[in-house]
Amino acid sequence: MKKLFFVLLISLNSCNENQELNIVVNNLFQDNMIIQHNSETPIWGTVKPNKQVKIEMSWGDKYKTLADSKGNWRINIKTPIADNIPHSIRVESSDDEIIFNNILLGEVWLASGQSNMQWRMRRSENKNELSNSVFNNKKIRMITVDRNLSLKPLSKFSGEWKICSTETISDFSAVGYFFAKKLYDELDVPIGIINSSVGGTPAESWSNINNLEKVNGFKNLRERFEISNDTNSDYNLWLSNHKYVNRDEFINKKEIKFFDKKNKLFLDEDFNDTNWKVRSLDEIRTIFKKKEVDLSIYSRFQNSHDDFDGAVWLRNDFVINKENILNIELEIGKLATTQEFYSVFINGELIGRKNNWSSAPSRYKIRDGLLKLGKNNISIRLLDFYGDGGLKEDLNRGLYSQNEKIISFDDSWKTKFIAWLTNENLYLLSDGFSEVVFPSPMRISRSQGSYTVLNNSMINPLGNFKIKGVIWYQGEGNRSRSRAYTKVFPALIDSFREQWNDNTLPFYYVQLAPFGDIAARRRSDSEFVAELREAQRLTLKKNNVGMAVIMDVGDDLDIHPLPKKPVGDRLALLALAKDYGFENLVYSGPLFKQVKYNNNEAVITFENIGSGLFSPQPQLNHFEVASENKKFYKASARIVGNSVIASSKKVTKPIYVRYGWKNFLIPSLFNKEGLPASSFSSLENPFTQ
Repeated sequence: MKKLFFVLLISLNSCNENQELNIVVNNLFQDNMIIQHNSETPIWGTVKPNKQVKIEMSWGDKYKTLADSKGNWRINIKTPIADNIPHSIRVESSDDEIIFNNILLGEVWLASGQSNMQWRMRRSENKNELSNSVFNNKKIRMITVDRNLSLKPLSKFSGEWKICSTETISDFSAVGYFFAKKLYDELDVPIGIINSSVGGTPAESWSNINNLEKVNGFKNLRERFEISNDTNSDYNLWLSNHKYVNRDEFINKKEIKFFDKKNKLFLDEDFNDTNWKVRSLDEIRTIFKKKEVDLSIYSRFQNSHDDFDGAVWLRNDFVINKENILNIELEIGKLATTQEFYSVFINGELIGRKNNWSSAPSRYKIRDGLLKLGKNNISIRLLDFYGDGGLKEDLNRGLYSQNEKIISFDDSWKTKFIAWLTNENLYLLSDGFSEVVFPSPMRISRSQGSYTVLNNSMINPLGNFKIKGVIWYQGEGNRSRSRAYTKVFPALIDSFREQWNDNTLPFYYVQLAPFGDIAARRRSDSEFVAELREAQRLTLKKNNVGMAVIMDVGDDLDIHPLPKKPVGDRLALLALAKDYGFENLVYSGPLFKQVKYNNNEAVITFENIGSGLFSPQPQLNHFEVASENKKFYKASARIVGNSVIASSKKVTKPIYVRYGWKNFLIPSLFNKEGLPASSFSSLENPFTQ
């Protein structure tokens, strides 16, 4: 029989149609995998229709089944208890066989969410320790599901099981690793993590349609998906007939990606741009601005739910009147948002570039000799991936010599819009705006923030492969919609449990860390981060869930706090206490239980107090009380036994209390085991949105 190397099977949607693989197994099954021990788990795949499939385990079990008329097959296998011995699984049909080697039996958890779960070890506070041999642990393994987007549920994904070592650890999810390490240290069995997470994503994109459509505000989902998936719609036909470049080709890439050879000519100083349209910076920003396009000029934007994100070239000629000007710098000036991407060329030479979401310097040095006497050219390629785009009017924009401005760039630029961003691809435009075919307003875009898209492509392909439970770190993408999150988040949990056909599947999540959220505060006085934390706390009403509180590891300026070990450790405490029999383990900080009012004092009691309440500070901070008008005032608070008593001279008859109701704060309430209390509000509806 012909033996196939499994590496041929791991690329999502990349198999050559002319190359037939007679037997295919779901990508979770690979060399080096960890499989849930002492359980029953499916193994499944495809083969020629009606073919027999046999499976043989190195621990002695054998199975066989017949594929259906479409070639799908599935067998439930029983696994023994973990024995720390490498195993193999042989899958064969009459034509082929695949052998998976170095398989361990152990505990398998799904780690999902957005950027703080995705956050890799090489970017955590432990990044300088990753060469330490302590990370060589063959019994901790992780498979990372590659980012993918789909408007339909998929059955395949790409990703590879990696054994934890100094060579691989830098790409591990930091939270996932520390969770696994804590479990391994306590249980002494192999731990496998399926990491399926994507930064900047809302809960809606991880939910399935069955549960999301039950939530108020998500009507007509099935009709909308039918419209989105209609291959004969004008919009989808337009897409199929246009070249595109995926957005990711421009993000964090060293080389500059050009759409085509002609496009690369735009940076040349002598390029003929006489037919380009002259626009002011305000006109350019208006085109990029969501739902505020000048409809008198661009009527085709009308009724579109997309802002015109995409790519535009700006060109300007300028004259140098003096020779041998030295130490010249370009001040690019203010951008419409800090998340604009750009490449700036002077006389065809790259001067400055921004190719990621972070902030960038506004000044760039120009090598001596690049500028010439007489005519020169500056060309800028702007990439706008969402929201507002373009350059702001800025009097500082220009060229400087010895810190003295020698050239100003006025408000008018020759412009050419070359690509339109839709479905996270940049589609090349030959004739400008006139050729664009916008989708129906009912259409759901294929983007990572769209409803169900990540569930379709990064959760559904996992089938119901046996896992012990789920760890989840997300919420940043929903923090301006906390009231809705109280419904959407439970729907997400139900989505995962529906897929695994287990209404009690353990689901442990991380409460957001304190974060100043300065950008949001410029638009609103609301404490959106605190409100989202409260929505997460209220989700504890769900059965068999747990919340890891990390009030003590926040960062005022960074939504991605670097300490990930306490996050993983606290998730592991929940699992150890609830799933592995560590009955006396204190697994959570204090959680608000109830409040009673005695005269002008609020007497607050908590669950999970452990050995008792504790404050590392001389006095408790961040408690507030309010009367019927719901106007909160700072309260004096003290620990009395297992309660906190709070009062304010400004509130003679308090009927509401809250703690930690700030985006960012240094917490003051813990239990004696060192676990912080969650923020909370006793208001029935504490949300502004």
